[in-house]
Amino acid sequence: EMAAQYIRQAISKGQLKLGQRISENDLASSLGISKTPVREALAKLKMEGLVHVFPQKGTFVFTLTEKEVVDICELRYTLESTALAFAFDRNREQFFAAAKKTVDGMRSARKENDEDQYLELDSGFHILFFKYCGNQYFDDAYRLIAARVAAMRTHLSLVPGHTNKSFKEHIDMLQCISDNDVAKALKILDEHITRTKNSAANHFPKYNL
Repeated sequence: EMAAQYIRQAISKGQLKLGQRISENDLASSLGISKTPVREALAKLKMEGLVHVFPQKGTFVFTLTEKEVVDICELRYTLESTALAFAFDRNREQFFAAAKKTVDGMRSARKENDEDQYLELDSGFHILFFKYCGNQYFDDAYRLIAARVAAMRTHLSLVPGHTNKSFKEHIDMLQCISDNDVAKALKILDEHITRTKNSAANHFPKYNL
């Protein structure tokens, strides 16, 4: 589990790039453990969709085809939009306080040019939808794709202008929570994820087997 968490975070933070070949020997050396738990961790991450195994080729960090990008973004919007609406309805004051704290942190991270912290808070903003939606099953469902979404976010942060637009959308969603305007918040979320979908389809790497 320690090895799985280490690799999961390395993928989410972009330390292991999308489509990159993974060396069991290098991971074992970095973690100071044998290859057996590394191999077991990779098997777990394969089930989570974070790595792909190609016979005779090796194990690679996941990447997505254009169709897969569309599919995961459609699922993401379905889950996030419903969770966001529930959070508005059930826990709006707490939701707003947590969202404001997160956006303030994102603003500070941008001023300090701390990209890693900014991206972690960006992921955290969306996780708040599920924390305050009042339905554990939504949270459980989102966890199945959360690491892949975080890795997509990290990869797309390299696209010029992407982070500026994304941050503006987070500020606008925060204002909607303050104004209790769920319809506008959902519209912004739709635009936010649609833009991610369009950017990802054009910028995801192909496997170099």
